Parts: sequence; C-alpha cells; structure tokens
Amino acid sequence: MSYIEKNINKGEKLIWFSRVSTKIIILTYITITFVGAFFGYFFEIGIFTSIVLCLVLYTPKAILDYFGNEFGITSKRVISRKGIISRNVDEMNFNSIESINIDQNIILRLLNIGTLRISGRGTSNVKLLNIDDPINIRKKIKHKF
Repeated sequence: MSYIEKNINKGEKLIWFSRVSTKIIILTYITITFVGAFFGYFFEIGIFTSIVLCLVLYTPKAILDYFGNEFGITSKRVISRKGIISRNVDEMNFNSIESINIDQNIILRLLNIGTLRISGRGTSNVKLLNIDDPINIRKKIKHKF
C-alpha cells in the first residue's frame, strides 16, 4: 500500500494514482547502454564491461526514482510525494488551483510523457514528474473528474 493510499482523509476517494513513467526509465537505460558502449570502445576498457558498469551504476537511481515518487488525485486534492527515507509531500486542494502547465520536450511528447506543474494561490506548486498521459490528466484535474 502506498503512502497516498494510507493517508486519504475520510470522505475522500483516490481517483488516479501513478509513479514515474516506466517508459522514461527504459529510455534512460537504452541511452546509458549506448553511452557505455561509446566509452568502452574509445577508452579501450571493453564495450561489454563498460555497458554493464554503466547499467549497474544507474540501477539504484532508477529504483529510487520509481519507488520514491508517487502522484495521486483524490476527489478533493492533488498529491505529490517524493523520497524514500526523507519525505516531501506537496498537496493542493482543487479550489486552490490557478493554473496547470505541461512540460514536454519532443521525445517525451512522442512517448506521451510529461511533467505537470500545478500552481496555486501564493507560492505553492505541485509537480507530477514524468507521468504518462499528462494531457489527459490535466483535463481531468481541470474538470475535477
């Protein structure tokens, strides 16, 4: 059971839950494989050895990124939790939301991945990092499901 599921208030329903997109993690693994092959070839340490070393060094970060980020939308608010040992939770009620922005580069747009930046009154922000289908999630937030 996730942190968000455990900490829902009475009368609130979890409508949408996500973690960092697995597509972005796979894309990063592919990129690191090519970088490892490049370094292995040009620095003459062996292509296979270099690829394995790069992948082994990246795997803990991928695990922390995936399990260390949770994003949820309930019937009353938007929640973003970051961290495994330390915890940073950002929440915003629907009635406090002023704008929702989507950050995507061309590759993320082709993969239908993006970051939602939800701004509210004052200086509060909630970020949903590298989620799948950000445009549909934005529409759902705007229309309060």
